[in-house]
Amino acid sequence: MRLKNHSAESLVSEDAIAMRAYELWEARGCPEGDGQDDWRLAKNQLFAEQRRRQKPLLRLLSRLRSPAAQ
Repeated sequence: MRLKNHSAESLVSEDAIAMRAYELWEARGCPEGDGQDDWRLAKNQLFAEQRRRQKPLLRLLSRLRSPAAQ
């Protein structure tokens, strides 16, 4: 079985970013503007959360792939 290497960024959907950006915008009181700052912050937050979730799995997979594990 071959597992593809997915970056955290590839596992976060545009819909998830949009929902988080909307929540951030609402939390700031729905100010006027284009929302680019909220989008950027939402994207960064979600990517960081995804990377934190991936770390334990990636460590396990690297141990399973190492010659010592065979």
